[in-house]
Amino acid sequence: MTISTCHQWIAQLATQSPEIDAMQLDLCTKNADLDADAFNLANDPAHTGLIVRAVEALLATQASSAQDASTLLTDIICRDTYGKFSELAAYDWLMRCRLKITTQIKMAPSDILGANDAIIDGLVDHCGLYFDVKAFGFHGHLAKRLKERLESELPGESVFLEESWDLSIDLFSQLIKDARNIARELKTKRFKRVGPLCIQAKAPEPVNISSRILSPYLLAKENASYPFRSANQFTRNAPFILIFVIHPWFNDSAIFSNFAGNDIAFARAFARRAFMQFTHDSRPLNTVCKEVGADITFSDAAKLLSAIIFVNAWPDDHKLDRDTMPSSVYLNPRASHPVDYRASLFRTINPNILIEDFSHDDY
Repeated sequence: MTISTCHQWIAQLATQSPEIDAMQLDLCTKNADLDADAFNLANDPAHTGLIVRAVEALLATQASSAQDASTLLTDIICRDTYGKFSELAAYDWLMRCRLKITTQIKMAPSDILGANDAIIDGLVDHCGLYFDVKAFGFHGHLAKRLKERLESELPGESVFLEESWDLSIDLFSQLIKDARNIARELKTKRFKRVGPLCIQAKAPEPVNISSRILSPYLLAKENASYPFRSANQFTRNAPFILIFVIHPWFNDSAIFSNFAGNDIAFARAFARRAFMQFTHDSRPLNTVCKEVGADITFSDAAKLLSAIIFVNAWPDDHKLDRDTMPSSVYLNPRASHPVDYRASLFRTINPNILIEDFSHDDY
């Protein structure tokens, strides 16, 4: 049976897990059609299996309260599939690495860069390492949204985003806001160039061919400050890791397949820039993160970002016929609170995971 509504998905998950059944999520949620992301997850056994396994592990290890686990699952089903599935997938990855975690940690301004209290996603208990999780749809997610917005303004037309998607997130976001004006231009000119990106409108055809040029180092350069958008959560007195979750259904496969090594090249360059480009940057950080005080600089934040981890959230049970980007750990050699990959944090991690400490690439 195809799962198409929130209550159908809740019922399906409840049959797989007594713990989820006990939550009685159908009593506290309205029934509605699933959005596209939720529909895809609900109708794939490997993904529902990941969700069930992760929720049960959160409860069994007491990493999460029953209320927090229920809220997270409700959000995945009904409200924010894209972001909250990524959060759950990161918890699942950490727990499968046999790390003891506690989730949803309230932090005071004395402990973080933010000017106000904040809740960060978790703590690795045995080493006092804090982390927060972000869905890394990145430019692929925004390109998909831009295409959808333009096609909604151009009924009966197909829109293609070709050549290079290696734009800044800010520019992509602005293009989405300007979609109506861009659509008017495409109606007459059929073509618009924005930097390296080519936008074309065409009549639908039985077969359409589109191409892209990949430049991982340009993409990293254009988005070097991206990790600092959530710098209010960086911890002042303990190591802090940003966990970026990648999944092809959420980013139009823009970062996943690792074709010709491009995705690993991007991830490494992106992390290296975050760690080293801003070490001596005295500009105020509130130009990209409004939640920090005016006295906080990029340099302050760069030293408090101990590591970046990319987690590939594609389920192990859903085998693909090709290699994909591995989960990877990048350590900041200039961090005020460094993380040593030889320490207990990484002893249990699958040896196939890529770990880079930049020890011989810090200049």
